[in-house]
Amino acid sequence: MKHVQLNVSGMNLDFKTASALAASCAGRDVEMEEPVLVAWHDKRQSRMSPVIEGADISSRWRDYGVSHSGCLEVDVGGDYDFIFADSAAFNDYGPSPYVNITDGKGQEYICQIINAVHGGRSPDMNSRVPLDEYTSKMT
Repeated sequence: MKHVQLNVSGMNLDFKTASALAASCAGRDVEMEEPVLVAWHDKRQSRMSPVIEGADISSRWRDYGVSHSGCLEVDVGGDYDFIFADSAAFNDYGPSPYVNITDGKGQEYICQIINAVHGGRSPDMNSRVPLDEYTSKMT
């Protein structure tokens, strides 16, 4: 894995700023076509992503990043670490077979496109799923 150290002085470095700097660095790496963040570690706040219950916060985020095709680690100011993978090698899934629809009462649902419209009628209750935090990420 390639390692990059970014040292910042003269400004207050918070997670949001560090994240933007790391993403900019990854976007400028000539060896990566489509960088995607797969893991990070915020030493100041003692937090990491992904959150893994009971894991060693000082190393588990790195193990995850390495095992999920991480190829660039960016350390920002010694307080924030980010691991990026190159997503260019992964195939697109193509268009989603799902759409979001809203009923007459304003309730949002996710529905397969093939079942979304039946001659202008609403889909039956068996062909739609209420939209929530999980299902909203499917479309």
